[in-house]
Amino acid sequence: MNKHMLALTLLAAFSGQAQADETPEFDRPGIGFSTSTVGKGIVAWEQGLPDGSRDRSDGVTTTTWTADTLLRVGMADTLELQLGADSWASQRVRGNGINHRDSGGGDGSIALKWAPALASGNMSVAFKAGATLPWGRAPMGDAGHDYDVGGTVAWELPRDTSLALYADRQWGDSGSGWLFSPSYGFSLGTDVSAYVEAGYGTGAQHMRAVGTGITWMATPRLQLDMSLLRGLDADTSDWQGGIGVAFQFN
Repeated sequence: MNKHMLALTLLAAFSGQAQADETPEFDRPGIGFSTSTVGKGIVAWEQGLPDGSRDRSDGVTTTTWTADTLLRVGMADTLELQLGADSWASQRVRGNGINHRDSGGGDGSIALKWAPALASGNMSVAFKAGATLPWGRAPMGDAGHDYDVGGTVAWELPRDTSLALYADRQWGDSGSGWLFSPSYGFSLGTDVSAYVEAGYGTGAQHMRAVGTGITWMATPRLQLDMSLLRGLDADTSDWQGGIGVAFQFN
């Protein structure tokens, strides 16, 4: 169970559901992904409203907004298909005599996620393998074909807290690199949870960042979220974050 499972589990208990752990976690927000799948025949829609980043370097400020969309389709109890797309993106670059704006659709992605059942009730794992679909146009998309394989392992801790470790390996036209992220989740109330996380990436996934986020289960199937990451070096965006919504269709 990771950071998002806390709010979902508490809400299920409040609603009188018999088995709260059958309610899937959503993958947003945060650097990594959850350790569950949606379940056979179930669809989840996760949407940035939008997500964004801001970076200032050598007197030039680059601001990017992205309405990233993710559809998760349950193929089996422990396997799901994920279809993603940057359905809308906008970038503005200004400073040192530059004032330029671009907008349009970004690239897409496809992935398979597997969350095997474990004997331990306090630990859960999930693995995901995916590829980009470079149908966007520069600078919002068309970065080429990239592939990645990642995994998350999470532990349920006392007093409605949890710890998760995420790792991902990317390779392809954009280069190769590793990304690692630990996160710690905790409950703020019956239907609200929060987390803190850090990101360390190399190569094409370069990152040095720390951040936090909060999720609110507005209804048993509807989650609202807000997150923020602070870059810690010159090669990481100064700020990343956004707001979003996730909904499960049975």
